[in-house]
Amino acid sequence: MRKLKPSKKIAKNKTLKISVCYIVKNESRNLPISIESLQKQVDEIVIVDTGSTDNTIEIAKSYGAKIFECEWNNDFSTPRNLALDNATGDWIIFLDADEYFPNDSGKNIRAIIEQADKHDKEGLLVNLVNIDVDRDNKVMDTTYILRMYKNMKGCRYHGRIHEELRKSDGNTIGKVTMIPTNLLELYHTGYSAKINMDKARRNLKLLLAELEVTNHPENVYGYIAQCYNGLKDYPNAEKYAILDIEGGRRDTTFASSSHRILLNLLAKFPERIDDRIKYVQIAMNQFPEIPEFCAEYAECLASKGNFVDAIPLMEKALKKYETYKGLEPMLLTPKMAEGARKRLELWRRKVNAKN
Repeated sequence: MRKLKPSKKIAKNKTLKISVCYIVKNESRNLPISIESLQKQVDEIVIVDTGSTDNTIEIAKSYGAKIFECEWNNDFSTPRNLALDNATGDWIIFLDADEYFPNDSGKNIRAIIEQADKHDKEGLLVNLVNIDVDRDNKVMDTTYILRMYKNMKGCRYHGRIHEELRKSDGNTIGKVTMIPTNLLELYHTGYSAKINMDKARRNLKLLLAELEVTNHPENVYGYIAQCYNGLKDYPNAEKYAILDIEGGRRDTTFASSSHRILLNLLAKFPERIDDRIKYVQIAMNQFPEIPEFCAEYAECLASKGNFVDAIPLMEKALKKYETYKGLEPMLLTPKMAEGARKRLELWRRKVNAKN
């Protein structure tokens, strides 16, 4: 592990000092886009390279970055913590190289962080927009994620993969606030059919290795379910999704993922409607704010001809959709909501016809 000298210094600001951190490997294509989207708002760029064979390091140096090399040991927390050890900012922004702030929105970063610091916040949740580069940059989903936080002594990342940031007392960062999407969003371009499969294979290997040694397997069940689902190994995806669900709602990004995986799988088998109803009720109990689960329960009941109970559930789901402000991603689109309204009217007509 050695430090490489940067080629130039970054201009220092007189207010809060902000550091942006990356861990990279062969990111010569993505890194400039990411850095340039926020460069004027930060005082320090810290980059940990885990074995690049292209010109990633030279590019990083051209932006005045502090560069460190770290041998890859199949553990994402190691390079992340090395970056934290060498970041001197009052606040940290930790990005992946394939993430960037679009449409010049990065200009709002410093004002947002200064406002959060003034109100004694510890972290900021930014809306992450996942884009499929193989399908004309189609938006796949969005979710709020912690990418900016106070540089607090003792904060460390834990876990080989899908690593979690925890304070010195072992707790997650608590005093957080959401950044309005009209002020700032973060685009993630690391998704495509091929990239997803490659990532799923890599991640599954790391997660299964962690499962063998961890004292908290409940922390990895959901991520394993995601990998198996991405690899189309549906029996194992179902197995680990259920294990995750049985542990209750977790305090993590996209905590509802296992519910969505399981319900999508069960929907493929009409003969398993009772299992689908069982698990959609659990999903509604654990995530009462999410409109899709309420809507899916209504659809299940309607499929069994129970329109009387399905109608108020769908009405409730649509009301939740119109007012949703939760942290969990809402996957109900305007087109889907319109389809739900049409089915709702059909159900009402059927009930009225019987009466």
